[in-house]
Amino acid sequence: MKKFLIIIILGITFSNAQTHVVPEGYHGFTVSFKNNKNVDFFGDEKFLRDSYGNEIGVGYIYDGIFGFDFSYSYSLYNRKNNYSFSGNNDELPEPSADENFNFIDNFRVENANLDDKSLSFGVTYYLNENQTLFNQSLPVNLSLGFRYGSSNFDSKSLDFLEKDFYGKFHSFEFGLYKEIETASSFYMIPRIKLNIIKEKNIVDSINDSSDSNSFSHTSNFFEIALPFILRESSVGQPFVEPSIANQYGSTHIGLRFGLLF
Repeated sequence: MKKFLIIIILGITFSNAQTHVVPEGYHGFTVSFKNNKNVDFFGDEKFLRDSYGNEIGVGYIYDGIFGFDFSYSYSLYNRKNNYSFSGNNDELPEPSADENFNFIDNFRVENANLDDKSLSFGVTYYLNENQTLFNQSLPVNLSLGFRYGSSNFDSKSLDFLEKDFYGKFHSFEFGLYKEIETASSFYMIPRIKLNIIKEKNIVDSINDSSDSNSFSHTSNFFEIALPFILRESSVGQPFVEPSIANQYGSTHIGLRFGLLF
């Protein structure tokens, strides 16, 4: 519990970023909720997996140029029907998924029913196509962000092994987006974003303070999104954003609901 409180404090203290829905020249707050589901288009197992993610985000954007945001996410990873464990003695029976854990780079794929609670805070710089930095207009809008956060992992197997598993991460985010007007009561801002994530994860024994190790790894993924933003209303500008991403080696389809105000 003490370590989890430290992780929360770290997540609030450091800076990071995320590309949001950003109309040109927008000035104000954003709130959103996103749910994504892990799907397998080409695998041999079931198409719709148990894995999912939820994220709540709040942020502020200044004049469509600079923004910061805070987010809390909760994810569950359960991508396989059967799991095997490295280093297992062939003469012994294979341990169950509730009795062993793979502490490896792709631990989100190679372990069952793994919870991931993450807290992060970010900053983003937006360069719109009508900027004055260059002598001519850009064909698209650009965004550059940095994110820092922390995660706490939990599962039945970690409880069985009496292990604390947690970590911190930072990421660079590069986005391209374009505001498109329509004849209807909404407009669109299709975007594509590249995330480069560097993680350091730590494993501690609950009973032995000297039994601790860590490992670091880097992962990259693209996200494509198509936000639909309604025109100004009495409560702001509602939006809905379907998306698809190849996060952590598999496809995730997401849907975000939010409000600009």
